[in-house]
Amino acid sequence: MELTCTNVRYLLTIYHLSQIRLEVSSKDIARVLEVSRASVTSMMGVLTEKELVAKERYGKVHLTRSGIRLAKALSAQADELARDLAPRMGLSVEEAWKAACAAVSELPHRCFPAVPAAAPLPA
Repeated sequence: MELTCTNVRYLLTIYHLSQIRLEVSSKDIARVLEVSRASVTSMMGVLTEKELVAKERYGKVHLTRSGIRLAKALSAQADELARDLAPRMGLSVEEAWKAACAAVSELPHRCFPAVPAAAPLPA
């Protein structure tokens, strides 16, 4: 399964939101990523086909087991990068995390040895 940079950004966002609150909504995802709810709905279809998310009626989104495993590995990489970026660049924790997620979504797969091989990142 190939993942685009956008797929990775959404996965990281859903994972991050799920660590903060019990239920994640399409509205929450749209707000964090600064995209339309229609864009979120479209991407949820893509991620559902890849068996990384499950979307309930009324917009509640959950990561599947595969989605959690992949997002957890990617999030660990983003967290590590954010810890380095914050003091170096004078960024807030939130700014550093957003920048790290953007970087993780754009970097080639070989940069992430901890990411499960069953779900490769973009080349």
